[in-house]
Amino acid sequence: MLVLFYEEPNSVNSFDSAVEFIKQDRSFGIDIGEVHKINANETEAITLIENGLFIIYDIYKLRNFCNKLKKSFVKLIFKYFLSGYVRLVCKDIEEAFKKAQKPDIVIDFTRYGIPSEAVKMIVKVMNLPTISAAFGQEGDIRSWQELGPNMKQYLIQVAPPADLLPQSVRSIASQQDMTSAVLLFDNAYGIVNHALNSHAVSYEVSLLHNIPTRQLLAELETNVQGIRQQVDRLIHAGYVNYFIAASPSEISGVLAEASDPGMRDGPYFSEEYAWYSMSMEEGLPKCSGCRNNVPVIHLTPKLPKAQSKQRICLETTGNIQNPTLMDMFYFDLTTNAILTVELVSFFHIQNSQNATFNQMKKERKWVDPPRRVCSETVNQVDDYVLPLFETFKSEAISKDNLLGPFFLDADNTIGKSHANFEMEIRRLVFKPMQAEPETNVLLGTWKAGFTEKDLIDSRGQEIQWQEHYALTIFRIVTVVQPPFVYKIPGCNDSKFSRCFKGYCIDLLNKIQDELKFNFTIWNVTDYGDMNLEEPHEWSGMVRELKDKRADIALGAMSVMPERESIVDFTVPYYESVGFSILMRKSKQQNALFKFLTVLENDVWMCILAAYFFTRHGLKCKNINYIFNTKLIFFCKNSFLMWIFDRWSPYSYQNNREKYEDDEEKREFNLKECLWFCMTSLTPQGGGEAPKNLSGRLVAATWWLFGFIIIASYTANLAAFLTVSRLLASIESLDDLAKQYKIQYAPVERSSVWNYFDRMAHVEHRFYEIWKDMSLNDSMSDYERSQLAVWDYPVSDRFTKMWQAMQENSAPRAFEDAIKRVRGDERNQNDGFAFIGDATDIRYQVLISCDLRMVGEEFSAKPYAIAVQQGSPLKEQLNEIIMKLLKQRDLEQLKKTWWNDNEYKATCPKVDMSQGISIHNIGGVFIVIFVGIVMTCVTLVFEYWWYSRQNIAEEMDEMNLPPPKEFSQCFSTDKTNFDTHFIKPPRKGLATIDNSW
Repeated sequence: MLVLFYEEPNSVNSFDSAVEFIKQDRSFGIDIGEVHKINANETEAITLIENGLFIIYDIYKLRNFCNKLKKSFVKLIFKYFLSGYVRLVCKDIEEAFKKAQKPDIVIDFTRYGIPSEAVKMIVKVMNLPTISAAFGQEGDIRSWQELGPNMKQYLIQVAPPADLLPQSVRSIASQQDMTSAVLLFDNAYGIVNHALNSHAVSYEVSLLHNIPTRQLLAELETNVQGIRQQVDRLIHAGYVNYFIAASPSEISGVLAEASDPGMRDGPYFSEEYAWYSMSMEEGLPKCSGCRNNVPVIHLTPKLPKAQSKQRICLETTGNIQNPTLMDMFYFDLTTNAILTVELVSFFHIQNSQNATFNQMKKERKWVDPPRRVCSETVNQVDDYVLPLFETFKSEAISKDNLLGPFFLDADNTIGKSHANFEMEIRRLVFKPMQAEPETNVLLGTWKAGFTEKDLIDSRGQEIQWQEHYALTIFRIVTVVQPPFVYKIPGCNDSKFSRCFKGYCIDLLNKIQDELKFNFTIWNVTDYGDMNLEEPHEWSGMVRELKDKRADIALGAMSVMPERESIVDFTVPYYESVGFSILMRKSKQQNALFKFLTVLENDVWMCILAAYFFTRHGLKCKNINYIFNTKLIFFCKNSFLMWIFDRWSPYSYQNNREKYEDDEEKREFNLKECLWFCMTSLTPQGGGEAPKNLSGRLVAATWWLFGFIIIASYTANLAAFLTVSRLLASIESLDDLAKQYKIQYAPVERSSVWNYFDRMAHVEHRFYEIWKDMSLNDSMSDYERSQLAVWDYPVSDRFTKMWQAMQENSAPRAFEDAIKRVRGDERNQNDGFAFIGDATDIRYQVLISCDLRMVGEEFSAKPYAIAVQQGSPLKEQLNEIIMKLLKQRDLEQLKKTWWNDNEYKATCPKVDMSQGISIHNIGGVFIVIFVGIVMTCVTLVFEYWWYSRQNIAEEMDEMNLPPPKEFSQCFSTDKTNFDTHFIKPPRKGLATIDNSW
């Protein structure tokens, strides 16, 4: 007796055709006998069981149970429902077998799921020789796992073409290095299996397992509107490679709709998309409804052109006009199973290949299986011996198969045997509104198998394969932050335009050379921070990745724990960068006459007053002098010295006879006093001092005054020209926190803003903990003493800084912060310190000469590339970044965009050890020049004045009257000798008498 378990009614037609073929062919000489068919789907409980199983699994999936819990729970539920279904099927089987003998062999056409597992459980328990066409690879069929050596001989599974054909997706995806792929299948057509994740028993199995390809498996919609919406959704989900597993007519419908320019972003046949199709029917798709050029690679069965008697029987008896691979497979499997039963022999198994069927039938020795109750699923005994597999794999059995001999595993490992067939791979190019392809090129063949490697024979058509390569297009989001990313001004911001440059763009180009992809790129305002208010939404690049609008987030993006919970980061491509402080440089005030600014104007006026005038009680104004102290002094000067020398009876000009023998005869008139006071202030000295005591006291006072003035002036001048250049008020974050003169703040709502907010919150929490502990009255003295070593109360640095930032009105944007830092250059007393990302600050210092970076970085974090959570791009990017690090390419990029940046400002070098600049000391040379000019003018004036005096004297001499003596020579008047020549005696002299 022959028993058939089936699910699809179409498979029964192939079975009936095969049975009829065996009966009609007299060369076989086989009497099949009774045939019993059981529909595995006709149990009332099956629908309820499967639906209940899916519902329960979905509930647990929504609750985000861990994978281990989900799998164990699904296995438990599956086992429970399977045992219940087995009992239901057993009831039907036992009723069918009550009046009949036990079947010789069972042919199992069930595919997957609970019905298929139940059938396999039953035949295993009842020791029924079975040849199954169930879907599944090694380990997928749970009921036949861990079979004993005897059971392996009579429990045989051969995977059908419908289970193998989707494996061509693995082969093509591996060959084309696909990063994403979609398989649209027609479930009614029989392409899908449990590897497509359609049943609960194989949730963990994936079609593209261990291949770095983002995949999606979806059942093809049945109507035009559904197809259009489905394709639109998949396109906007970022998939670029599309596989269609359906009949040629259904494939034609999908291609026609995808080529419609009326689609949302259609047509979807460009360099960024690649379309593939496969069918188990012979023939090519028609594309009379295509609105655009449609290139597609199509897989069609490669079958013998000659019509065999088996195929004729299949088409006529089974009423199958255009048989598919599955129809032929069922036909071959049925005929092989029947022939195997007839050829089993313990003694002539080795010689059966050369014997005729009639001879083998006569030598047939068949061992009937022990009769066991179907419902006994506990005690399974592996004591039945039947070498069914040894006969099944003989060439005589399958030499006339429509699809050729089966591929059978030598050890009959369940899941390794399968149908053996080939598919032609053709590249078709359809022109608009043309049913037949304009281009039809044979690219090779694909041989059925469960491994993706070495199954495609390209036959030298590698160029054609490359032409059909879907250029992977990644959606990249970035943030403009020089020098990592620049936005090129005036660039046409089209889809594939390159409107950005910088460190990250060069890095992207190097990655592109390795992965071979294209990309679209756009920028957002920030990298992404979580809103502090409910519902804590993300912004920036993180939001783009979270909402799956972007594949890669590229830029100077810091790796933060909160971001890692939303997106995945690659290995760092740049060293750790933290926050820093930006301030304005203290400009050195240059002045040619800077030596005059050493003393204030009031001091200079008092010095001049002391030099020229004197008044007892003359009071100078308040002088902010040297150390900002107010001085009051009574001025003494040259005029006072001249007065003392003029009226002192002991001065030189009033005692000439007394000092007649002295070598130095210096008369201190007003001119000489001015010169004396002037030279006394110089290293040359003033020369001889006045002779009188009062004059010397005035000179000594002036000398003391001049010494103090010169010494103070010299010291203050040195401080102005040297020490003032070395002063820097803020050098670290601590210095900034301790002062109150300079305001500071980050950009409002930035990552730095959030950092200080959180640090202040942490300090507050620690303070509350400390306060609760210290005020705890229940603590013992010893426990309280342990708290004494804790700094009171805790550090409040960030708390104070956070309060100051809120009071200082933080800037709204980075540009506002830079303007505020520069401030009013004329006022050096005011200032603003900006706390921000060290990259931004370092770049501003690079392109500006008036800004400086203060202190060391804090809260440093590395830069990395972000991708969607769970994206396979992470591992690919990691490998490339590590390769670039080893090759020192990233170090070269850093040098290019930092040290050799085209926007780098050429700033004058400030050397603290260099001499005094001409801009500060140049006034001295101007003084010398002015002095020389005044000297020359004075010389000219002196020469003019001297010449004028000589001319006047000569003119006067020419106009003088004759001398009086000469005129009197001619006068008649006589001169009185006594009055004219004899002078009167001096008074006071004693009269000397003439002794003679």
